[in-house]
Amino acid sequence: MSWRATYAYLRAAIVGLGLLVVGVLLGRPDAVVIAAPLVAAAIWATAARPSVEPAVSAPGESLTVHEGEELTWQAVVTGLPSGGVVAALHPGQRWLDVEPAEGVLVAAVEGTAAAEAALRPTRWGRRRLGEPAVAAYDPWLAWRSGPVLAEPLRLTVLPVTSPLEMAAPAPHPRGLVGPERAARTGEGTEFAKVRPFAPGDRLRRIHWPVSARTGRLHVTATYADEDAHVAILVDAVNDVGESAGLGGVHSSMDLAVRAAAVLAEHFLHRGDRVGVRVFGAWGVSVVPAATGGTQLRRILDSLALIEPGTARGEAPLAARQGLRAGTLALLLSPLIDPAATQQVAILNRAGIDVVVIDTLPPGVGVEGGTTPAALAWRLRMLQRRVEMDRLAALGVPFVPWAGAHSLDRVLRDLSQRSAVPRLVPR
Repeated sequence: MSWRATYAYLRAAIVGLGLLVVGVLLGRPDAVVIAAPLVAAAIWATAARPSVEPAVSAPGESLTVHEGEELTWQAVVTGLPSGGVVAALHPGQRWLDVEPAEGVLVAAVEGTAAAEAALRPTRWGRRRLGEPAVAAYDPWLAWRSGPVLAEPLRLTVLPVTSPLEMAAPAPHPRGLVGPERAARTGEGTEFAKVRPFAPGDRLRRIHWPVSARTGRLHVTATYADEDAHVAILVDAVNDVGESAGLGGVHSSMDLAVRAAAVLAEHFLHRGDRVGVRVFGAWGVSVVPAATGGTQLRRILDSLALIEPGTARGEAPLAARQGLRAGTLALLLSPLIDPAATQQVAILNRAGIDVVVIDTLPPGVGVEGGTTPAALAWRLRMLQRRVEMDRLAALGVPFVPWAGAHSLDRVLRDLSQRSAVPRLVPR
C-alpha cells in the first residue's frame, strides 16, 4: 500500500498556488490572503508525507453460522502515522445485512487501527461474500494508501432451528432403545399391567398391595421404550415464491429447509433415528439415519448445500431405497411436480407412514390474469388440488406447515391407526 496524494490535497495545492500567483501579478491582496492558508496546508502536508507503507491484515476465513446469527468482520492496519485514519467498507449483498452499511472510520492508536463491521446472513446456503475495501489516510487527509480489496469471507449458513414442543409419539418404534412406547412389554417407564411374579423379574418391580391381597407375589409390567426411524424427504425440484431472507417473505424451499431442520432437531433430541434425503438438488448426499448431536450437524450441513432444480428427473422409486415398513416418512414439498405425488403413493403402498407437509407459501397461486403463464399456473393449481384429494383418499395426511405444532395431531392419529393391521406388498 503506497501513499498517493488525495484530491483534497491536489485541490488545495492547485487552487492555493493559482490564487497566490493571480494575487501577486494583479496586486490583489485579498486573493493572497485567501491563498495563504491553502498553500501553507499543502506545504505542511508535503513535508509530513508518511514514509512507512501500512499493511492490512484481514484473513478470509471459512465460517459456519446459523441464519440470523451475527458475526464480526475485522481488518487490522499497521504502520500508520500518528493521528492517521482508516476507512473500511464491507459491500452488502442479497441475504446479508451489514452494519454500518455506509462504512466505518477508525483513528489509529500507536500506529495500529482495527476496523470492524457486523455481518448478519438472513438465508441458508453456502456463499462467498464480497471483497471489503480498506484505505488509510494521514492526519491531514492529504495522502491516501489504498484502497485495497481484502480477502472475502466464505460462509456456510445453516438453517435456523427452534424448539419444537410436540408431545405426539412416532407411530412405529422399531429400534432397541429410545423414548417411544413400544407395542411389547419390557424395561420402560409406562405402566402396562400387573402380573404374577416370574423368575428373572426385578424385586423393585414387586407390587406390594396386590401381592398382600392375593398372597402371591405380583410385579408391575411396563411397555418397552424404543426409538423410531424418521425419514425426512425434501422436494427440491422447484422453488416457488420469492425469498426475502429470515425476516421477510419465504419461498417454498425456505419453508422446506427450515421445517426439515426443526423436525430433525426435535426427533433427534427425543432419541429417534433421523435420516434426510433430498430430491431434485445435485451434489446433496443422502444422510443415513442415525442419532445424536453429530447427526444434527450432518443434516444441517446437507440442507445448507441445496440448490433447487439442479437435478431433475429422478426415479420415483428412489424414495423407497433404504426404507422399510414402519418408517415415518415426512415429505416436505409444494406438490408442484407430479413426481412428488408418485413418491408418496409408492411409499404408502410399501407400508410406510407418510405425512405430506405442504410448503407452498401462503398466497402463491391465487393471482388472476389472462396471460398464458397465469392460465398455466391456475391449471397446475387445479391439478394439484386433484392430487391432494387422491392422497386423502389413500389415507395420507396432508398438513400445511404452520410452525412447530403442525404435526402434533397427525402423529397422534397415526399412532392410533398403527394398531390396526393392514396388508402391504413386500
